[in-house]
Amino acid sequence: MNKNLELYRDELEMQGTNFFILDTKGKGSAYGDVDFEAYCWDIDHYNQVKDGDLFIYRRQQKASEIKGQFYFFGAGKISKIQSIEGKRVKGIISKAFIFDEPLLQEELEDFKWEFRNRGKNWEHFFNQYGMNKITKNDFIHLLSFKPGVLQEPKEISSGMDEEVKFYQRQEGGNYRVEDQEGSSKTRGAAQKVFANQVKLEYGFQCAVTGIKTKELLVASHIVPWSEDKDNRLNPRNGICLSPLIDKAFDKGFISFTDDLKLIVSDSAKTDAALYESLRPYEGKRLNVRKEFEPDRDFLTWHRTHLLLKYNDGVNKILSKGSFD
Repeated sequence: MNKNLELYRDELEMQGTNFFILDTKGKGSAYGDVDFEAYCWDIDHYNQVKDGDLFIYRRQQKASEIKGQFYFFGAGKISKIQSIEGKRVKGIISKAFIFDEPLLQEELEDFKWEFRNRGKNWEHFFNQYGMNKITKNDFIHLLSFKPGVLQEPKEISSGMDEEVKFYQRQEGGNYRVEDQEGSSKTRGAAQKVFANQVKLEYGFQCAVTGIKTKELLVASHIVPWSEDKDNRLNPRNGICLSPLIDKAFDKGFISFTDDLKLIVSDSAKTDAALYESLRPYEGKRLNVRKEFEPDRDFLTWHRTHLLLKYNDGVNKILSKGSFD
């Protein structure tokens, strides 16, 4: 068995285990769902799930941060089904974990499904009700789709509860991470939750260069982790950048105005090669949907505390918060 599937070894080897894709809207759900904790449905509409079944979470297009794309982002086990009222039931979730990074619709164009023939597009492929029974092979192949979808088993067992805790905290609008939660394991879990959300909101694309290669994307804190406990998980305190832009931002060689345009410090201009790399983006606006724009207070903090020496022209820009 693939070592990445060790978490579900017993369920995969057990006769009668069924496998599902469960749609979820995430925060603000009106259905009583809490991602990685409980999933609710009406058995009059769908009555195939039973205790012990496994599932993969899908964020459907209409609830996705990435316009026009669904994505898969985690998995778990329905350990127990409880009645709520009438025909409504709640599935209690165990063995929950979050993918290292979401699996995007665009990455699945050539995926070979067994449970249903997809045809030329995704229209009507998934049930409208949001619960789809898939085959065991579909489940295994999705979890094994590429390196990094699952962590090593030992890392899953030690870190998944922390990741779920921070995910649920972020979903609830609580972005604080205490210093005593800052062990390497715990901080890594919090950083992963922060990074995944920031990258999703920027469409897995560098907001400056347009680079889309996932391996070259960084979720950069605007106000650094060490400076603000209350916003360590806040996606409005993050920007998706590629490595050079991230480093330049982190070290204060660049920043952004209140209208989200890139400014280059004089210090960057003392290195001709560095400035040549940054100059094409000077004055360029961050590429981000309006609802996901960074908080201006965080950008002000960055310009005030981290932006290195700049000239009079930049001073005038900053005083207006705009290039105009």
